[in-house]
Amino acid sequence: MANREFDIREDETYSDWKRRKNQENGLNGSLSQKNNSKSFIGDCDRTGEKKNKCKCPKCVGRRNKNKGRRKQNLAKKALKIPDSKYMSQNGHEENWAVNFRVEVKSGKQIQPLVNAFNKGKQQSDIAHLSIGSGSKPFVHIAMPDGSTNGIISFELNDLENICYEVLQNFGYEFVVKDE
Repeated sequence: MANREFDIREDETYSDWKRRKNQENGLNGSLSQKNNSKSFIGDCDRTGEKKNKCKCPKCVGRRNKNKGRRKQNLAKKALKIPDSKYMSQNGHEENWAVNFRVEVKSGKQIQPLVNAFNKGKQQSDIAHLSIGSGSKPFVHIAMPDGSTNGIISFELNDLENICYEVLQNFGYEFVVKDE
């Protein structure tokens, strides 16, 4: 392997430096590398703008896809779902090794749900602060017209507490082990 000294130039970022060093050493960026030629923040081949600011459909789609993957990974970690044997399967919720179905959504499409949840949480917080029970986890239940079934939503960091409380309401008893 050739010289890998850190000789970054004033006009280049660390990613640019890594790319330059790989080119000097004759290494081609593979698709598995984070800063390969297809995904690095360079100039868009359609508009000439930086890819992270470009508004062309290809660049917007790339950013949306990456944001969706980040949100999937956050949800997967919060639910303590183990990684698949093949890393390529982690990007598809259908391949997650769990006994329930999962679909992670992010972006503007879920903003109405977030707004309804936040409005309900704010109302509950105000009511519970006045009676002194603000430490309970919050569950938002949407009951649409024409249906007797509802949709439950809550924050991921409350998952374990909510599961525990709901199971207690269903009559399950828990034994606390002494350590």
